[in-house]
Amino acid sequence: MTLSNGDRCLYTYDQILDAIHTISRQINLKTQSKEVIFCPVMSGSLVFAGHLLPLLNHQHLSVNYLHYSRYKSDQGLNMGEWKYLPKREELVNRHIILIDDILDQGNTLQECIKILKKLGAKTILSCVLFYKPKTKSIIDADIKGLELPNEYVYGFGLDKSGLHRNELNLYVKNT
Repeated sequence: MTLSNGDRCLYTYDQILDAIHTISRQINLKTQSKEVIFCPVMSGSLVFAGHLLPLLNHQHLSVNYLHYSRYKSDQGLNMGEWKYLPKREELVNRHIILIDDILDQGNTLQECIKILKKLGAKTILSCVLFYKPKTKSIIDADIKGLELPNEYVYGFGLDKSGLHRNELNLYVKNT
C-alpha cells in the first residue's frame, strides 16, 4: 500500500499485532513466576506498550516508566535528556521489563539500561518492537519484533515531525 504522498506501508496493523503477540509469549516465558515492573520508554513506546501490557500474564506486575529523549525540535542530540526517572526505591532488587519502540543505533536503550542498573534493578529484560539490523547498534535487545530497513519510518507510535504516532500501520517515508 502506498499513500498519496508516496510513502509506502512497510507493516500493516495486523502484522504488527502478530509481532506483539509473539513478543508477549517470549516475555511470559522468560519472566514467569517473577515479580516484574513493566517499564516503557516514553513517549515513542506508548502505543506498543498499550498493546503489549494486557497480553502479559503475570500475577505480580506493576507499571512504571522512563522518559528519555534524544530529540529536541525534531533534531537528534548527542546526549539525550532525562525527563522522568523512577525513584531508586521503586526499582531496587526488582526485575524490569524495559519496553522501547525501535532499536536503531542503540543509544537510548544503552542509556536506559545503564540508569536502571544504577538505580539497583536486579535484572533487565529489554524488548523492542522494531529494529534496524543494518545499522551498527552499540547494544542489542533481548527480545526484538519486526526488522526494518535503514530508512526513516513512522506510524504505530513512531513520529514523523512530531505527528503520525497514531497511524495504525508502519510507513517508510518517501525519499
